[in-house]
Amino acid sequence: MICASGNFFGGAVFSAWLCLAPGARALEVKEFVLDTSIHHQVIDNFGANDAWSIQKIGAEWSETNRNKIADLLFSTNTGIGLSCWRFNLGAGLNHKTIRDDWRTTESFETAPQQYDWMRQAGQRWFLRAAKARGVDQFLATVYSPPLRLTQNGLSNLGHDTNSTTNLKRGAENDFAKHLADIVRHFRDNPDPAERINFNFILPVNEPQWEWQHGQEGCRYSNADLKKVFAALHSRLVADGLRTKILGPESGSIPDMYSLDEPAREKWHADYGNYLNCLCGDPETASCFGGVISYHSYWSDELPDKLVPHREQLGRAFAKFPSWKIWQSEYCVMETGRDLGMDTALRVARIIHYDLTLVNASSWQWWLAVANEDFKSGLIYTDYKKPGDAETIYESKLLWTLGNFSRFIRPGMVRVELSGPQDVNGLMASAFYDDRTGRTVLVFVNCADRQQWVRLYFRSHNRNINWFTPYTTSEHSNLASGDRINAAKTISMTARSIVTLVGEPSKSNENTVQTP
Repeated sequence: MICASGNFFGGAVFSAWLCLAPGARALEVKEFVLDTSIHHQVIDNFGANDAWSIQKIGAEWSETNRNKIADLLFSTNTGIGLSCWRFNLGAGLNHKTIRDDWRTTESFETAPQQYDWMRQAGQRWFLRAAKARGVDQFLATVYSPPLRLTQNGLSNLGHDTNSTTNLKRGAENDFAKHLADIVRHFRDNPDPAERINFNFILPVNEPQWEWQHGQEGCRYSNADLKKVFAALHSRLVADGLRTKILGPESGSIPDMYSLDEPAREKWHADYGNYLNCLCGDPETASCFGGVISYHSYWSDELPDKLVPHREQLGRAFAKFPSWKIWQSEYCVMETGRDLGMDTALRVARIIHYDLTLVNASSWQWWLAVANEDFKSGLIYTDYKKPGDAETIYESKLLWTLGNFSRFIRPGMVRVELSGPQDVNGLMASAFYDDRTGRTVLVFVNCADRQQWVRLYFRSHNRNINWFTPYTTSEHSNLASGDRINAAKTISMTARSIVTLVGEPSKSNENTVQTP
């Protein structure tokens, strides 16, 4: 029973305590009010990236284990149900400045405007696998222009610290033609299984960084970016391609709303302040598909970054109400694999605040599969070369992302869920499908103790009397539980992510509490 009373005033939630038995210690109950009439952002997708490990796995692994990986990533029954897949358009093999063979890949291009479409076979296998499992959103991702179009003939900048970009001067149109040719090939592919309409193309990635280290990458000043975006937009339109441009894939959150001073000092040009540079420039904005993207790197520390950076980005982004914003790449920038709940909870908290403070319409992870000793993969393997065991290690992070991606499907809208949001304890978000009446709530419990929750509804269109829980914790991977009466107090396991899925009631009985 509830042992303390209170009331709702202006939508505020009162404190309550649960008495287990006479004389027992009262437990605090966290109360949340769900209002499906207050809409926030529409969700576009949850996704991950194929660079560069998928090329190895798709080309060298057995069919059985390839399918196991694909099921884990894309299946909405046995996997995490990703709704978007990022396909890396390789710049061409570069073993001069990239020593790790898992960080460079071949290009389709064999000569200017000539292509070998049998290349990138491993990545193409996973394109087919994603499509066959129902994924219908695809991004073509570019980390460097093809080698012939870079100033140094490499897919990163080596030790060049003088140029604002590694793209050859005046090569924007050639670069755009190269990308449009690839997009058109996949749209018109004679193989139906591999006929892919890329929804978006990302011609640049993290344009404010040096890109001297061992992977593909290319920086671009703001002026360089505008030239690339304009040339690509003109080419896509001229070729009758509906693929939209996405960018700038900012490598940090603050650079979305302020200039990157170290980059400007180093290369004597403007980098950063991407919201104003792109969304605020009508000519450049017209090149985009109405979506701007950032990465959550370097803004995940408590207390000074995780919440404040996202609050500031949310305020800055609110000035452009006709746009959507995506968090399109993240991993924990630390060495040491972690298959357990520590990293999973850290990332769940980041997903929560990207969705609720920034209003991100998409959330995407970095590497779908990693073979390194770094917190970069959803799935890990020790495989390096043919002959090695095709090991597959599922992380708790994989299933944690599934607490969002399997149930929050494209087209659902985030709705108001008022209540306590404790960055070190319990936090929650809610999503609604107006077509079906399905309601999805995701609770992240970072605390070391069990938490108790009571739900109330406001202004809902259909009654939700029962929820089905799906829990990821130390002892479960997206495990479904018995149905829960929506009017009862609900327990949240310590250090867990719990998704509650509610379907509209088929009867007139209303058991849901209303404030």
